[in-house]
Amino acid sequence: MSVEDLAARPPVPWRPGPDLPFDPSGPLPALPPIRTTRALGERRGTVVLVPPWKIRSTAILAGWTRSLAAEGLEVRIPVPPFHLERTPPGERPGEGSLGPDLVRTREVLSTAVLEVRACLEQACRERTGGAGGTVALVGLSLGALTAAWAATGPERIDAAVLVAPPADLGAVFRATAIGRRYARLAERAGAPLPGGDEVERRLAWLSPVGRIPTAARVLVAGGRHDLIAVGGASALASAWNLPLRTFPRGHLTLLLACPALRQEVAAFAAGRPATSSRPAGRP
Repeated sequence: MSVEDLAARPPVPWRPGPDLPFDPSGPLPALPPIRTTRALGERRGTVVLVPPWKIRSTAILAGWTRSLAAEGLEVRIPVPPFHLERTPPGERPGEGSLGPDLVRTREVLSTAVLEVRACLEQACRERTGGAGGTVALVGLSLGALTAAWAATGPERIDAAVLVAPPADLGAVFRATAIGRRYARLAERAGAPLPGGDEVERRLAWLSPVGRIPTAARVLVAGGRHDLIAVGGASALASAWNLPLRTFPRGHLTLLLACPALRQEVAAFAAGRPATSSRPAGRP
């Protein structure tokens, strides 16, 4: 993800958008394109797996789908806006879905949250009909930010897992190579990022830390050496009064090279005991 963001991009101006809390409510849209992996053995439920930013293929998530399917969960991966077959001609997957143009960033995040909620609503209807079993949500990186918002929605899901969520976007803009890149893009566009705390204040509207989770159980995991989603997992866990599960990993190795995390997440999503977390109460 960070390597991909080194590719040449046209200038992107700073556009702050409305100075209001982000609100991902509203009518649910049609389902996005979905990649489905059947449960291994007897099906015990459904998990919506929200992928990370700028993926070029869901095959990179094979370790996650295998672990979750082995727990009897059907895995549904919604294709995020501007990714895979939804990538606009001439753009790289995910390009422009996050950046100094907060008007577009808000729009993309809103679409992504509503589409994940639509996936969860479908799974909840199947559960009510007696065919669905457990309904769980797992989000990875930027997908975990989307999933965190969805985990505060009206859909009553059984479990939510948020892995390396960039819930502190202000820190991402302030303290990472990606954030410095966005500052240069805005300068080149002739609309630079403002000084002071204006950027962080505006980005704070896009964080779900002030929300209350409605998922019955929530697990937040982060990498001890994460230099991309800096401070996000700890900020979310602290705000939601949850223990933070940490692993001695960086961002990408946590997402793609940590079998222990995948096994723990799969067990948690399936409802098997997990010593690293505790329930989050419903409001």
